[in-house]
Amino acid sequence: MTAPVLAPLVRGVLLLVAVLLPAALPGWLPARPDLVVLVVVAAGLAGGPVTGALVGVAGGWLLDLVPPGAAPLGAGALLHLAVGGLAGTARRLVPWSAAVPVLVVLLAETGVQAVRLVLAAAGTGAARPGEALGTIAVTALAGVLFLPPLLALERRLAGPRGLPVSRPRRRSAR
Repeated sequence: MTAPVLAPLVRGVLLLVAVLLPAALPGWLPARPDLVVLVVVAAGLAGGPVTGALVGVAGGWLLDLVPPGAAPLGAGALLHLAVGGLAGTARRLVPWSAAVPVLVVLLAETGVQAVRLVLAAAGTGAARPGEALGTIAVTALAGVLFLPPLLALERRLAGPRGLPVSRPRRRSAR
């Protein structure tokens, strides 16, 4: 398969797994990770703001449509669009280090949970502050574990325009 066809297909499978996997976790867990944020942040950091925003819209729509869904339909899509776009912008504005992806995930999930709490306070949706804090913590931990392989995959999907890949320099033969 060619790269332009393979990248959306792989990202779609990743998003589908990210939406469905937390539902398969046991119900007695106090919090579940928001794996969609991890996929969206990885796409934004590796591919830029447009790629991040597009993956964010797709992931948000999946979250909105898969039961139990979201109260205002489309809110998840807009929210994750912003997360992906801002992650792609952070790639350009912040000097790269190993801590940047985890900090971006932490800030992104904090923003997602803050918006969900505001929507719940407005009467459209259900969110509890304790669950929100747990989700932020579990998502940050999942970011530490899963973001490096996701970024490596996204780096391969993004191709030469993505994150810089450190390669050994060849010595020129004189």
